[in-house]
Amino acid sequence: MKRRLVLGLACLAVAAATLLGGRPAPAFADIEVRSQPAVQNLFPDGARLTIFLASGAEITSVRLSYRILPAGSPSGLRAQCSAGGAGSVINCTADLNRNVVYMAPGAEVEYTWEVEDAAGGKLTTARSGFTYEDERFTWEAFSDGNITVHYYLANEQTAQSVLRVASETMNRFNALEGTVVDFPVKVWVYQTAADLQAAASGRRSDGVHTLGQRVADDTVLVSRDTDFLNIVRHEVAHVVTERATRGQIGVIPTWIDEGLSTYAQTRLIPGEQQAFDLAVRTNRMLPITSLNASTRDAAATVSLFYAQSGSIVEFLVETYGEARFAQFVAAFRNEAVDGALKAAYGFDLLGLEEQWRKGLGLPPVSNPPSRQPTRAPSGNGQANDQASSTEDSGGSSSILLIVAAVAGGALVVGAGGYFFWSSRPKNGA
Repeated sequence: MKRRLVLGLACLAVAAATLLGGRPAPAFADIEVRSQPAVQNLFPDGARLTIFLASGAEITSVRLSYRILPAGSPSGLRAQCSAGGAGSVINCTADLNRNVVYMAPGAEVEYTWEVEDAAGGKLTTARSGFTYEDERFTWEAFSDGNITVHYYLANEQTAQSVLRVASETMNRFNALEGTVVDFPVKVWVYQTAADLQAAASGRRSDGVHTLGQRVADDTVLVSRDTDFLNIVRHEVAHVVTERATRGQIGVIPTWIDEGLSTYAQTRLIPGEQQAFDLAVRTNRMLPITSLNASTRDAAATVSLFYAQSGSIVEFLVETYGEARFAQFVAAFRNEAVDGALKAAYGFDLLGLEEQWRKGLGLPPVSNPPSRQPTRAPSGNGQANDQASSTEDSGGSSSILLIVAAVAGGALVVGAGGYFFWSSRPKNGA
């Protein structure tokens, strides 16, 4: 009897091995997570995430699902895995590099792994998270309310000044735009524009250096090179404008977004002021319908774009009051710019242009401009200029410094000073 029992068990083992393709039964059947090493920080090029997996069947798909807080959309990335069949332990990596997604310093990233095997097994890991850090410097921080200023080398008094200016700007523009920035905002103060370059959302090789940038819904970068408190004002205003216009049907025009941030500054840069004064004297203002990304990004018109956009916003606020301007911003929830203007002020874009020009002592827009040549004002208007900024295509605003001078051309004023370049795929800065 005992011999028959042993023989029966041996037959069962042979049958099981046959069903498994001649291989011994694996020690595990379901998908297992063997380990998840710590996220590898590769700043400024991103981060690498790794997971070790095993399954009784061949693992056929490993995907990283992630989201950058606070307002990033859920995204996914297929992992690269080592070779291994059923019963093997494999390691998979996913790189969140700049070709995949830009991450600002201090970005909070949450993620899960989604795994499938050839037997139809599926596994989603528990949600995890990490903070992307600029580890080149030893950072200190000051906080007040929902604003935190991160800095290195600068003294505490400087950091407190940045915190005060950021808080004042946020409170002022919350009221002006009828919104509340209700999430934590981070201001990273870099000692120099050269230090800031690696952290900026764009890499440039054209002699332009970023002086300030709103790189995420909750993150601002500034350098201390030039009038950086005005850069702080400009970029924090972009944070408020993005919050005020988030989810609206109407797309807020570039001139309003940048005009608000220019209005937040205590002064224009000298090149911008020169360009504006010259345009008033010669009746060479840019048509309001042309105040878009193209005129903002062109060296020949960038200075006038910022000065003129700021002047129009100032006209609306100072002439009709802050409450009316908040109504104007709110109207973009359901209207384009003409409809928003009519809802809040009773006139359209052409009517605004005519009234603004009248306030400057300029003739109606229908009058042709003077035919005499326009000449740049005397003076260098170059590297001692103050700072201004613009919106970046990654949803960011940036302040840029042109190292090489740009010569000639109508309204090329202050080129070789501070030039502001950006584009953007969504509302806000």
